[in-house]
Amino acid sequence: MKDVSAKVTKVESINSTVYRAQLEVNDVQFIAGQYLMIALPSGEKVPYSIGSAPHELPTLTLYILVAEENSLAARVVEHLQQNDSVELKIPGGDANIDKVTLNPEAPLLLIAGGTGFAQMKSIYDDLMHKQYQGPVHFYWGLRTAADTFIMDWIENHESPENFHVHVVVNEGSAAWVGRTGWLYEAVLEDHTDLKDIHAFISGSVGMVYGTLDQLEAKGIQESHCHSDVFAYAPRPKS
Repeated sequence: MKDVSAKVTKVESINSTVYRAQLEVNDVQFIAGQYLMIALPSGEKVPYSIGSAPHELPTLTLYILVAEENSLAARVVEHLQQNDSVELKIPGGDANIDKVTLNPEAPLLLIAGGTGFAQMKSIYDDLMHKQYQGPVHFYWGLRTAADTFIMDWIENHESPENFHVHVVVNEGSAAWVGRTGWLYEAVLEDHTDLKDIHAFISGSVGMVYGTLDQLEAKGIQESHCHSDVFAYAPRPKS
């Protein structure tokens, strides 16, 4: 990872807990699925998945969840709001699209919980930009309909017939007309043969390993599953 300065061009609230930040950088390259680290004045370096695709450079887009007012994420947003430029370390992460030899005959699963959406959106947009010919299924899980964001992108973006986005909400309501239930249930409902499938999974540690358990039970190979969680929170060996 290298140290770079980035210009802060926009920080906006896109729902009650999520902010979208846009930065501009020069002389930077990354692979879809990688992350950066924002350096705070305290010396802390906070990782965030890059939510934009490489072809969108020099713009970088981040999605930042601020669940608590005094959290580290709140300090990151405040730092971005109060400064015209910020220091970054970029890029990092091995759960990226160049690490996998894809079989275009088999579906590629991009599975995200909450703001894990960012990493999967980067991969999805990158593959679409490169005119990938295999089937791509992007599953995004959230607790409630109120937790969704940038639904305009999901509902209005134009993509080829082999690209699909599925939004799944745990807790249904009268305001929600989409799929409900557990995210893994939607994946397994749509894909009964997981033998040759690759899956990228992003979200909390519990969400990633819980999803992995369910997919492995239905035949997916652990070597075909990819997540940054594997690097910083390895699964305990039984």
